[in-house]
Amino acid sequence: MNGFRNNPGGFVANDYDSQLIESVTVRRNRLTNAVLFGANPHQRRWMDSVRLFLFSVALTAVVASVCVGISFVGNLLEEQRERQQQQQNSAIGIGIGIVHQPAGDPRSQASPWFPHRPLGD
Repeated sequence: MNGFRNNPGGFVANDYDSQLIESVTVRRNRLTNAVLFGANPHQRRWMDSVRLFLFSVALTAVVASVCVGISFVGNLLEEQRERQQQQQNSAIGIGIGIVHQPAGDPRSQASPWFPHRPLGD
């Protein structure tokens, strides 16, 4: 009736088949892990932790360098914008005629290299 006289609840063959398939799957997974990561499971766990730590350190370095690069480029753009505004303001001042021409002796005006000294000294 059921296939076996000693098994009143069902087929024993199905249980054996499922056990065999499960044991083959477990063995295959163990062999795959041994080939990929080595035979010692404790060393494998330790190496996984070290790899994770090194990966996180590398990722942190990349994120930090990206932040520094963004800050550097932003600072360069801001300085360039300030220079352009200064040039525009000086061009507007020259166009209107606001530039101050000192009268009298040219030696009395400040030196461009040493603004605190007059030219004649």
